[in-house]
Amino acid sequence: MSFKYLMMQRLTQIILLFFLLTVASLTTVDKTWAQDSQLTKKLIEINKKADKKAALEALLNLYKSAELDSGEKAEVSLNQGKVLFTLHQYDQGIDAVNNAIELAHESNHFSLKAQAHKMLGILYYYQGELKSALKAYQASLVYYQTNQADDINNFAIERANLFNNVALVYTYLGESDLALVNYQFAESLYTQYGDEADQIDVRYNIASLLISLRRYDSAIDMLKVIIDKRIQLNDSYGIASARADIGIAYKHSGQFKLGKENILAALTYFQKHDYTHDIASQLHNMSEIYNDTFDVEQAILYAQQALIVSKEVGHQKAYAGSLQSLAKAYFYSGDLVQAEQYIERSIAVGQKIDYQTLLTENLSISSLISASQQQFIKALSEHQRYEKSYLITSNNMLNDKLAEFESEQLSQKIVDLEQRRKLQILQSAKVEQQRNIIILTLILVLVVAFFIYRRYLEKRLTQELELRVKQRTHELEDLTIELEKANQVKSQFLANMSHEIRTPLTAIVGHAEAIIHDDIDKDKVHEDIEVIHGNSLHLLELINDILDLSRIEANKFELEVQPLDLAELIQDLSHTFTSQAQQKQLDFTIEHQLPAPFIIHIDSLRLKQILLNLCANAIKFTESGQVMLSITQQKEELVFTVTDTGIGLSEEHLAQVFEIFTQADNSISRRFGGSGLGLTLSNQLAKLMLGNIEVTSELGKGSCFCLTLPYQHDTDDSVNTLTDLPPVECSEIFFSGKILLAEDHDDNRRLIARLLTSLGLEVIVARNGKEAVKLCVEHQPDLVLLDIQMPEMDGVEAFKALRALGCNQPIYALTANAMSHEVSQYLGLGFTGHLKKPIERKLFIATIAKYFTAHNEKILFTDQKNKSAEHALTANEVVNKVDKSLSQVDLSDLVAEFKANLSNDKRDLILYSDNDDIKKISYLAHRLAGAAQMFGFVELNQAAKELETIIKRESMTDKPAHLLIGELTHCLIDEINLIEQQ
Repeated sequence: MSFKYLMMQRLTQIILLFFLLTVASLTTVDKTWAQDSQLTKKLIEINKKADKKAALEALLNLYKSAELDSGEKAEVSLNQGKVLFTLHQYDQGIDAVNNAIELAHESNHFSLKAQAHKMLGILYYYQGELKSALKAYQASLVYYQTNQADDINNFAIERANLFNNVALVYTYLGESDLALVNYQFAESLYTQYGDEADQIDVRYNIASLLISLRRYDSAIDMLKVIIDKRIQLNDSYGIASARADIGIAYKHSGQFKLGKENILAALTYFQKHDYTHDIASQLHNMSEIYNDTFDVEQAILYAQQALIVSKEVGHQKAYAGSLQSLAKAYFYSGDLVQAEQYIERSIAVGQKIDYQTLLTENLSISSLISASQQQFIKALSEHQRYEKSYLITSNNMLNDKLAEFESEQLSQKIVDLEQRRKLQILQSAKVEQQRNIIILTLILVLVVAFFIYRRYLEKRLTQELELRVKQRTHELEDLTIELEKANQVKSQFLANMSHEIRTPLTAIVGHAEAIIHDDIDKDKVHEDIEVIHGNSLHLLELINDILDLSRIEANKFELEVQPLDLAELIQDLSHTFTSQAQQKQLDFTIEHQLPAPFIIHIDSLRLKQILLNLCANAIKFTESGQVMLSITQQKEELVFTVTDTGIGLSEEHLAQVFEIFTQADNSISRRFGGSGLGLTLSNQLAKLMLGNIEVTSELGKGSCFCLTLPYQHDTDDSVNTLTDLPPVECSEIFFSGKILLAEDHDDNRRLIARLLTSLGLEVIVARNGKEAVKLCVEHQPDLVLLDIQMPEMDGVEAFKALRALGCNQPIYALTANAMSHEVSQYLGLGFTGHLKKPIERKLFIATIAKYFTAHNEKILFTDQKNKSAEHALTANEVVNKVDKSLSQVDLSDLVAEFKANLSNDKRDLILYSDNDDIKKISYLAHRLAGAAQMFGFVELNQAAKELETIIKRESMTDKPAHLLIGELTHCLIDEINLIEQQ
């Protein structure tokens, strides 16, 4: 017989045997299929439930059903484990899946047992139990490896998935060579039997392996391609995961900005969709970004959040990593005790889950902490263990293996094709020959098409590369031009600044030396001091302009919106510039049709700064004629127009008028002075207030600057009449009731108490937080004002104690800490509100009026024009009337007492400086800054505030600049000496 005939006979026998077996078992199969079909329908219906807790309850009820056998219960228990996984209840999920494995084993349902082992591996992996996960995956893989002939296509995908999962585990265990081998197996199977998404997934995992091998550039290139592919597949979760990994690669390669951008984008996506496991990982990655950039506060914030989330979901890898991040952050901040505690906890968790990469890093960090604690033997031992571990995890042969990766893939494909060819021998010779011819033809076509496409792709890539080179060259040329312009601007700025700074400094140094060497008439010492003071203020104004611009460019500039009577601002501008204009024989006029008062909500300081700059420029650049400021209303905008008959601007210079450090030409600085900062700063401030500045000008004829700002106007119709304020008698007693004031600075306390007493209130004073708590419980005041920084118990502790004792009165934070983040912190703690020191009388009065109106129904005042008539005043009228009354309170004795007490503060400053007690210097500087501002000593306030700021900044470093702090302390003492000499 021929070989062909024998093969046909053998194939016929196999088909007949299969048919007989099928017929014999038909009845049993039909019965089993019917049962499985009913159970499958129920499971599909349960798993469709959006409420996973309800789905879990339904599965528990189904499991209790007496109709189910052990195999069916195993399937139900496996579905319970899957639902518990989605709820992040990993321990309960592991119990359910282990139960499913036992039941499947009892019923000889080995396919279900393999599925359960795979699910068990997933649960252990997400819990961080890597070795347990590996064991479960390998148990599942055994079944699919030994039963692959049953359904090769389906089992090939299952095997590929398991190889992929096993490789992930090996990656985190530091077994990079084993991870690489398993990725090769997975990719080979996906290439033959998987779809594009499967192939992208395995490439994504290989990119993660490259990151662990520190091949960041290769990982970044691969992840960019993966992100593009997943965008095409509309795989939003996959895109977020890839962005998280590319962010990690950017971080490790030193590109922190790109790293932060990608990780933050991934974190935002996971938070939006409540993927808590991924949220924990990305919070930890954000903490690492900030650790690498030495932003300790942000690093601690993100690490603590990661710690909370990872602990909630049982994500032990992220939990161990977050502990490590906190150890790093506290080490950077100099808190070695905290750092040591967190690194020990991280090592314990890492050892529990055998997280080798983290344990290696922890040895390095622990070595640094021990060295900082001067435990040098321990530090050396830990460093030696780190080097040994690092050498073990860094396999030098991996790069060679990666280079051979493509050739090994090709060999694997040839082996798989050979296996397929052997399976096809079982078919008839004729069909086999026809199929082989078709396959060979297709292979030839594909090879030809592949080479044609590869040639086309190479050509296209070459063209794209040439185009990119041209674009990059053009960009570099543009950048060179911009840098040259920037260098010119810098040179001009330095020249201007040199003149602007040297001019006042020359006057300051000259007059100071004259005073020191006693080269002046003693009767004119005061005049020389005024010259020094005036030039110092000019220099301070110049520096403030530069700092304002820096804060704007860094997006750290904050506006303080508050009510402003525009009529008062107009009057201030008139007083300021009328005399200046008269000195140059110019006419300065202000035109407007606004009613008085005209209350708007705006940052009054910045609006005045802009108008001062525009008007000052107009007068400075006008030799003859007039300068006019006109104010008009247009819908919901105010238009301020400053017109002059000065030197004007050409079209070329008009385009550059708002550029930083720029004037029309270099001679302008020499002729008229100025740094070129004013208009730039004014324009930036206008934009911050949602407005803009436009300019028109004609050379030699004058200029017109137009400032347009949106505003919110308080009209009388929008202000309700205060009908529930207590009546004000002719004796000017405005309010009645008790108020508690806690303030540690004696002079501040007396001043604020006098103001409150003059309003008719009974004032209970406390010198610290402890007294405040005691007196509040004893007297039950209507309102409590708490300073924040006080001895014995600060304002925050006192607030918490009062609330714990059941005190529900309104409590305000009365403090000089007025930064937006500080105010937000107080409000977040539960403070009713915040009042800034120094006291802003109108806001202070309006706040007081809220809480002292319960005893009377309305407030009535006698009409000055008609003595017999009475009328209810509006809120603004009440505030203005009370403000006017407070302005007449005599505080001269308190001012004199404050000046007298400065000698004690000076003595303490000298003592603390000699003892190098920076903490007490900071506390005293804070007290002086607030009190000086309250009593109107601006220079003293600025000196104290600057000293306090420097101490806070230097306290974050390992080695504070004691010399700088000492110099600023002596500057503060000098300011006190000047006040004492007045």
